[in-house]
Amino acid sequence: MKIAVLTDTGSALNVIDAQKYGLYLLPLQVIDEEVSYQDGVDITTMELYERLKKNHTPKTSMPILSVIENQIAQIKADGYDAILSLPLSSGLSSTYNAIEVCGKDLGIPVVTIENYTTCDLQGYGAILAKHYVDEGKSIEEVKALVEEKVKTSGTLILPNDLQHLKRGGRLTPLAAAAAGLLKIKPILRIDPQTNGKIDVFEKVRTEKKAISFAVDYIIDHLHGKPGKIFVIHSDCLDRAQEVKHMLLEKDPTLDIETNYISAVISAHTGLDCIAIQYIEK
Repeated sequence: MKIAVLTDTGSALNVIDAQKYGLYLLPLQVIDEEVSYQDGVDITTMELYERLKKNHTPKTSMPILSVIENQIAQIKADGYDAILSLPLSSGLSSTYNAIEVCGKDLGIPVVTIENYTTCDLQGYGAILAKHYVDEGKSIEEVKALVEEKVKTSGTLILPNDLQHLKRGGRLTPLAAAAAGLLKIKPILRIDPQTNGKIDVFEKVRTEKKAISFAVDYIIDHLHGKPGKIFVIHSDCLDRAQEVKHMLLEKDPTLDIETNYISAVISAHTGLDCIAIQYIEK
């Protein structure tokens, strides 16, 4: 059986990355001032950041249905017998179901891996799945192997722009004002325990305490096992490098990459946000 691996731009992968790793990629939508843009096609992450600097409050949506249909039709035309789908967490997007429905309509089996995540961790799962496919494993074996890894994974998010969260309706004006006055820093999480939805994990009084809490939590979670970590940020590289340094001080064996938070997630977190993603190797 010839298996295609399909993901979306929530994974922080672009067209060049997809070609490099042999993946199929669907562009999610960014909607700003009533205009819809295809992520990575009509708008870049840097362009999205510029809009955020102007106090825009973009929204996001699943890929255009016809784009999903065309991509699946192309997969069939390329001679594949089945699709292994690793979309953005179903807790954040309906892409998960849309791919399965389109696959059924077009007569090609779709097996979905629920990764309960987004950004680089989602991309890591897609690349890992393709690696297993290339080793000749069955689609059921690949699903089981990746889902076992997913159980060890998670993301902690440290948003800094509470006003953006307020503008986007994700934080009430009163809560934003109180958090600003008391210097409260919320720590958010998304992982299998939250069913792939963003939830408040902890609240601390300073940014320094938020970073220390996140670093200590991840080190404890990995409990000495080899780990892959992504420190991702929305236009605050210096802070991301600081977090990377703190993690390596705790465990020099960690494999850590830094990257930008993808456009479709930055639309919700705002600028100056740090997220730390982790998974056992």
